[in-house]
Amino acid sequence: MKKRKGASIPKALRQQSTSYSSPAVIRRARDFPLVECWISADWQNESPGLVQIIVTRQQPDDLLCFGMYLVDKLCLGLKNTFARANYTPARYQQELQAMFQKVQPKSCPPELAYQMIYEGIDYAAKFGFAPQKDFELTQNMLAPRGEFNASYKLKFGQKNGKPLFIAGPHDNPPAILKQLEMTAGPGNYDYLVMAPPDMY
Repeated sequence: MKKRKGASIPKALRQQSTSYSSPAVIRRARDFPLVECWISADWQNESPGLVQIIVTRQQPDDLLCFGMYLVDKLCLGLKNTFARANYTPARYQQELQAMFQKVQPKSCPPELAYQMIYEGIDYAAKFGFAPQKDFELTQNMLAPRGEFNASYKLKFGQKNGKPLFIAGPHDNPPAILKQLEMTAGPGNYDYLVMAPPDMY
């Protein structure tokens, strides 16, 4: 008797089993109803220049998915972004509180959230900086460019128009300053880099 090989999982069943994986959900998120948007309450201030944004949508199964976007208005544009899916409302609220531990959140129109993210990316692109790589996925939480009313007068960079790079714990200051030297030009940017502890 011929030995039977282990039966493979039918393609349709495999697709069904993976259809609610987080990346698959996020890639379809533009089709989901918008639930809410949050932005740092001090988003209009020049200092420190970092704006945190949350965009949340409701999945067809009534769970929630959301994207987080950290925009550096002064220089680097979209510094960090990630997306999560399949969250219950209770778990989502816990996550929201954790993400805004150090920043006061404020509810905002989706148009403001979209415009801040897209224009932050555009500003940084002038100096050769690209959005964080995960934006390839998290952009699906946003309305596409040109499909919302960009009516806010947003300002990027300093009052004098120069970019200001403020080094964060995960930045690469030498590489960023080299990029600014090539794109903005000598004397056309400012920076603030903390000295290592052993220099004090």
